[in-house]
Amino acid sequence: MAKGEGAESGSAAGLLPTGILQASERPAQVKEPKKKQQLSICNKLCYAVGGAPYQLTGCALGFFLQIYLLDVAKVDPLPASIILFVGRAWDAFTDPLVGFCISKSSWTRLGRLMPW
Repeated sequence: MAKGEGAESGSAAGLLPTGILQASERPAQVKEPKKKQQLSICNKLCYAVGGAPYQLTGCALGFFLQIYLLDVAKVDPLPASIILFVGRAWDAFTDPLVGFCISKSSWTRLGRLMPW
């Protein structure tokens, strides 16, 4: 085995029975990974309720803006589609960029998000 792939470099601790080794020479006990705590149904519902207003306004705006542009403002379908696409493409570019900038900002007295 290569070094770093489970091989114990320079030690015979894995070859000897554990009764022969002194306490300081015994290999460390392998800890079982902790089971991650899962969110309860109540917590999931609370998160969903908290995100619902944002999703509802986004869907309503996207749906009714298209009807408004086509029927009321009398914009041709191609420019109306371009208007809606540019807004979504702008979000697809700026959202990860702002998330990256926020995650790299330092903590202030009021929290990480306050400068933004």
